[in-house]
Amino acid sequence: MKRVIGTIILIIAIICFGWSAFSLVKYAWQAHTTQKNIDQLADRINTDVTEASDDSDEEDPVAESEAMMEKYGDLYNENKDFIGWLSIEGTNINNPVMYTPDDPEHYLRKNFNGDYDIGGMLFVDSRCTFNPSSTDTIIYGHHMKNGTMFGPLMDFQDNDYLKEHSVVTFDTMYRPGTYKIFASFQSKAYDPDSEEFKYYDFINAETAYDFEEYLNNIKNLSLYYDEENAPSFGDEIITLSTCDYYTTDGRFAVLAKRIK
Repeated sequence: MKRVIGTIILIIAIICFGWSAFSLVKYAWQAHTTQKNIDQLADRINTDVTEASDDSDEEDPVAESEAMMEKYGDLYNENKDFIGWLSIEGTNINNPVMYTPDDPEHYLRKNFNGDYDIGGMLFVDSRCTFNPSSTDTIIYGHHMKNGTMFGPLMDFQDNDYLKEHSVVTFDTMYRPGTYKIFASFQSKAYDPDSEEFKYYDFINAETAYDFEEYLNNIKNLSLYYDEENAPSFGDEIITLSTCDYYTTDGRFAVLAKRIK
């Protein structure tokens, strides 16, 4: 009887080990495939395009849009949900960004081609707009431990690292964009009825008071806050948001102000 029990335990242990090994290999393969797909999309960007506003102090929306179509048109023509490209030099964040206002979480678990992908894609909050632009453009991405999507965003909890990688590029199909990080903070996804400050519900500032109240709430949460580069009413900002497992439904966000 002892021998039988020992054999059963051994078989169970072998099965558990085999399943764990299979899961690790599968996760690694998924990460490899995801990164390979993103790299292939990046290779299709026309890097020879010169920004339309390089030779003029005054922006020309039509010319800028045409330049962005020339630069990213191959991706846009393949998938009209593509809205732009987000990158932070010196990091692994270099990704297409999707926008589906009629289906907010469409790319939560889908890749650029619409196939299932556990890492999904970076995507914009459906309440945001681009033409005209909302005050805050919120971009969501999964906290992937394999380093894809917004997994690298967790490095920005180190203020020294953040300062060394404080410039964000977010080109949309309408215009190029460069942003300077001014804040980072931890928060959480609250119950809809909660009266706690919900950073993810700030889309447009109707008044200067609304904007200042928002900034004050951000300051109270911040792990990092750059007063010198903080935005003013009328400025545009982007919020990069991902899950943070420091608490139940935790979130980590990085905020940047558009500088050109």
